[in-house]
Amino acid sequence: MRALTAMACLLAGAALAGCGYADSHATFVPAMLRDKAPQPQAQEPMPDVRAIVRDRRQEIFAGTIDSVLVGPAHPKNNHWMFCVQANGRGAGGQPLPRQVYLVEIEGGVIGDRLPVDGAHWCAREHLEPA
Repeated sequence: MRALTAMACLLAGAALAGCGYADSHATFVPAMLRDKAPQPQAQEPMPDVRAIVRDRRQEIFAGTIDSVLVGPAHPKNNHWMFCVQANGRGAGGQPLPRQVYLVEIEGGVIGDRLPVDGAHWCAREHLEPA
């Protein structure tokens, strides 16, 4: 019986030795063998979306833009998103159809620009001139 217990302990020790550290939330591992919990990332400060859209509207829209409507910034994880709509003309001079976009921004850099339909919350957002 002692030999079986010793063998089980030896196998368990060998299995854990190859792992290095265990998950920080693992309750079956002693605290000294657990990895430290990751520190949460700080939320970046709220961007001035009106200034970003005013200064870099060609990064968001193609064509000739007459006016832009912008919604407030909303936090999403560690970056921001906002709703925007432009009134203008396409490359051929025809009026652009009404389309609202959800724009993500992180560290002052414009990321995804996704068109939304009427069922999306962004389409019902109160937009103001930029």
